Amino acid sequence: MIQSATNSSRKEVLQSFRTRSLLEATRKVIAAEGFDAVTMERVGAEAGMTKGAIYLYFRNKDHMILAAIEEMASEMLRQIEARIDFTAAPWERLCQTIRAQLDIMEEQKDLLRVVLLDRRLLRDSPRGKQARRLLKYRERHEGRLKKSLDEGIKQKIFPPMDTGLAAFYINEMTISTAVRRMIGRSANSLERDARDLIGFVGLFRRKGARLLGVVR
Repeated sequence: MIQSATNSSRKEVLQSFRTRSLLEATRKVIAAEGFDAVTMERVGAEAGMTKGAIYLYFRNKDHMILAAIEEMASEMLRQIEARIDFTAAPWERLCQTIRAQLDIMEEQKDLLRVVLLDRRLLRDSPRGKQARRLLKYRERHEGRLKKSLDEGIKQKIFPPMDTGLAAFYINEMTISTAVRRMIGRSANSLERDARDLIGFVGLFRRKGARLLGVVR
């Protein structure tokens, strides 16, 4: 019994390691050469596995690409949330969220440049299964933004507004700021771009509201 459990545990660890290796190799190929460069042979070479072995983990390259990008989206969201003090005041929390999102998008810029500019993963329509798997991470992130805005309204930091729509716009502005940097349209430091964006988002505030976390 004990030996059987140990063997099963070792098998699961090995499977997990190989899956992570394949997903990381897939992201590496996408970042370097784009989606069209992804093949079972190419990813296998990067991960040190044969083409046939890959089919034990993924049924085709599209399945592998989607899994690789979904894992990245999940990890990015985890990292953003890890950098936010959820006990902070609403405005400070909103600033932390924007900064964290820009920082992490900058760290993943080579891969995100392909994902955001190509957008093929969302071509099965917003209601398609593939799009839903990825958009759930965006919805969770915008939910965090919305919560900060809702609490800010209660504390009279922000005027009444459609906070769901405002959260969408703030996320879009943050993504656009990151993309602007990815395509070489910004010569500013990341800190300067973050400060400028936060200043623009600050236009949502009530005039005279006392705030923490504002970068002057």
